[in-house]
This record gives sequence, structure tokens and C-alpha cells, in this order.
Amino acid sequence: MSTEYIKKGIIFVNQKEYDNALECFNKELEADSKNSIVLGLKALALMDLNRLDEALLCISSSLEIDSSNYEAWVTKGEIFRRLNKNREALHCFDLSLQINSKQSKTWTKRGFLLINRYGQFIEAINSFDKALELNPKDKNALYFKAESYFALKNYKKALTACDDYLKITSVNVFDSNVYSLKTKILMISDNFEEALAVIDEGLKINPDDDSIYATKAMILLRAHKYDEGIKCVNKALELNPNNIIALKLRNNVLKGKFG
Repeated sequence: MSTEYIKKGIIFVNQKEYDNALECFNKELEADSKNSIVLGLKALALMDLNRLDEALLCISSSLEIDSSNYEAWVTKGEIFRRLNKNREALHCFDLSLQINSKQSKTWTKRGFLLINRYGQFIEAINSFDKALELNPKDKNALYFKAESYFALKNYKKALTACDDYLKITSVNVFDSNVYSLKTKILMISDNFEEALAVIDEGLKINPDDDSIYATKAMILLRAHKYDEGIKCVNKALELNPNNIIALKLRNNVLKGKFG
């Protein structure tokens, strides 16, 4: 079996040139149509092109050839998730984890699906804990774990998960969300000064994040610091005119619900 087209296809995938990647994978499959690995790679490229029905057929063919490939089950689960077929997605993640339980990212995917689609927070937390046993620095697992505890109104454990997240210095897409979540938890106990300190730390890292300004505005207005609060509302809307929280706060200010 030649690997030239496979190597080129992977390079194209990494460069996000998915059409070129597909051309390479198709040429390889012309020589060996039963290559389960190439079928799996083709499915990933199709998924990134949002050609989900084709991707599903491709990964299903791969699994018919080799049903022991746990990564292929994860791919199939992700395709089902994007197709909003959540029960099927969860089944695929579970099959993958039965084959190889030492996949922190798959445990996190499973937990996310449980909270996002089913609201099964306790079972989701168990999945996040398993992910964190394998990778204590899995920031996604820590964030979703904090959100799960917050939804369960277990604010102490939610706060602990936020603090564990913030101890990890690597950059993550949920960084600003964690600062906002920790701030909300502190606000519940009317700890406005600490909440402001936390949100200001968030602004140092993300100075142009409209959601953080909206959260800061909420704290300031609840703490009766109206002028500063209105400035933050305006800043949030300057950065994002469609920020829902900031729009609601501005509407409440206009109606005289603060002050």
C-alpha cells in the first residue's frame, strides 16, 4: 500500500485544504477501497466541510471493516452530534470508551453531550471527573464541571472547579466564561468586591470581551455603583451591539429599575 497520498492528504487537512485532502484520500481508496484508516480520514475531511451525510456513510464503512477502532467511533459520534442525533452520538462515545477508556477528550465530549442535550448534570460530572483523572489540565472538562455544579446550585463545588481552571495558565476558548461564572457565584453571596476583583482579572486577559464588560456592569449596578455600571453597559454594547445582557441592563436602567 502506498502512503504518499495519505501523507499528502493529512498535510492538506492540517492546512484546512479539505477538497485537496479528499482528492488524495480518494486516489488512495481507488487502490485500496477497504482501507479503514483512509476511510476514517476521509470522513473527518467531509465532516470539516459540513458534508455530514457523506461523512457518516464513510465512517460507517470504515467501522464495518474495523469495528475495534475507538477513534472512528468518536468520529461517528461527533458526526451524529452535529446532526443533532444525540442518542446515537452518546452510544458511539460509549462504544469508543468501552474499547479504550483512557481518552480524556472523549469523556469530556460525553459529559458535554449529557449536560447540553439531556441536562444530566450528575452523570456528566462523573464523565468530567474521569477526564480529569486522565488529564488534570483538561480545561474544557473543568469548565463544564463548574457549569454543571452551578446548574445544580452547588456553588461551593462550582467555585472550586473555577479556581482549579484558573490555576492552569494555558489559553482556552472558555477563559472569559470562567471569569464570568466565578463572578456570578460570588454575586449570589453578595460578595461584590471580590466579584469585581475577579472580573477585572478577566479584563486584563481579555480587554475586548463584551461579555465580561456586561457581567461587570451587572455587578456594579447591583452594588449601587450606577455611573460606573452604565459605562460598562455602554462599553459592552460598543464592542457588541447585540449583547443580550447589556441590552437588558440598559433597558432596566432606562425603566429606573436601578437607583
